[in-house]
Amino acid sequence: MAFDRELWDDRFSVSAVPAFTCPRCGKGTLQFDKKQFWKVEPKFSVDAHGHEDWDPEWVDERFTMFLKCSAEKCGEIVVVSGSASVEQVYDEEYGPSMESLLVPAMMVPAPPIIGVPEKTPREVQSELQLAFQLFWSDLGAAATKIRTSVERLMDHFKVAKFKRTGGKLKPIPLFTRIETFIAKNGKVVHKDHLHALRVVGNLGTHSNAATALRCSRGIPDI
Repeated sequence: MAFDRELWDDRFSVSAVPAFTCPRCGKGTLQFDKKQFWKVEPKFSVDAHGHEDWDPEWVDERFTMFLKCSAEKCGEIVVVSGSASVEQVYDEEYGPSMESLLVPAMMVPAPPIIGVPEKTPREVQSELQLAFQLFWSDLGAAATKIRTSVERLMDHFKVAKFKRTGGKLKPIPLFTRIETFIAKNGKVVHKDHLHALRVVGNLGTHSNAATALRCSRGIPDI
């Protein structure tokens, strides 16, 4: 499963809920039933309607919804929750209008952002699953988990993690570990992918989440 960029906006409308891949079977898609959707507006937001300068964009709501896998033999249920806000949306046919958009803060279990081959080491899979989960609440942390998954991959292939210098153990930079792995295995085709994931992880650790997201969308499909 390649990375489908169109699925991963940070907000969407009730009328256009993305068809995420099921996190359990990996074959079905998550289907939305309006009967399994609840949205409420807190009192502070309701009270603000009486303000003389009130604007629809002041609305601050909370929502919960359930998505069900389309595969009958699976039937996984994913719970989604977060906030909703009214924003201006431009329609090519009807022009601008105000629409309530959902901003998920949590999806459990989280849909996979990329396909993970069955033979992927369990330790690597665990880090990627955490990245999928954190995507909705903390992009920087999600990017960091992607970097950690590369570290676990290097561990799996027995690439040295430390070196002894002057009698002291020092960690070997991930850049060097990747280069060692490539030199040993001759898999040059993976070099750019591994370094791209490393860079995204570094941005997640040292930069703001928005920067990490912009860079992650530039990663080649893997």
